[in-house]
Amino acid sequence: MKNKRALIVVDVQNDFCPGGSLAVPSGDEVVAPLNELIEEFLERGEPVFKTRDWHPARTKHFNDFGGTWPVHCVQNTKGAEFHPSLIDSKHIRIVSKGLGDEDSYSGFDRTDLALQLRRLGVEEVWVGGLATDYCVKNTVLDALKEGFKVKAIADATRPVEVNPGDGARAIEEMRTAGAEIVNHKSANGDPVSWASAFDRGEAGRW
Repeated sequence: MKNKRALIVVDVQNDFCPGGSLAVPSGDEVVAPLNELIEEFLERGEPVFKTRDWHPARTKHFNDFGGTWPVHCVQNTKGAEFHPSLIDSKHIRIVSKGLGDEDSYSGFDRTDLALQLRRLGVEEVWVGGLATDYCVKNTVLDALKEGFKVKAIADATRPVEVNPGDGARAIEEMRTAGAEIVNHKSANGDPVSWASAFDRGEAGRW
């Protein structure tokens, strides 16, 4: 069925990449595998979404105003722009989140992402981006709650790891909830799965 699958690229923005105000270690390493997937999905006519943090300058999400995080991804700033090497296309749909005081880690939180996916006939979503243990994990869990089949792309995501091991725990939480943990090469028919690597203790960096 056409448009059965969609790719969701989560928050690959300058502030979450090296040099940014809330940099995820090696966060820019997700760009290459995600670009491969973006090209493959677009070539097949399958929908591609990019989510982005799009915070106001003053929000309770920031520690300056009582929240958890340093100022990041403020609307219309360079830090909020997508990584410059991430493929751009007029066919990619942008989903903005975190527009108020809420944390909005998930791409589904207070957005119309689920509605857009259903209107496009999507049944399965592939999710990668930043960071494994926050926005990727929450987007995956909410996609499952919305009834979509989910594949979390382990080699196309990196954790922020406020606490050591958060990335591996997030992978396990997503898998336990029903997501399949895959390699980005799986999209073109390669059956490689990262679940076995996780079981062997080799997927800790994700």
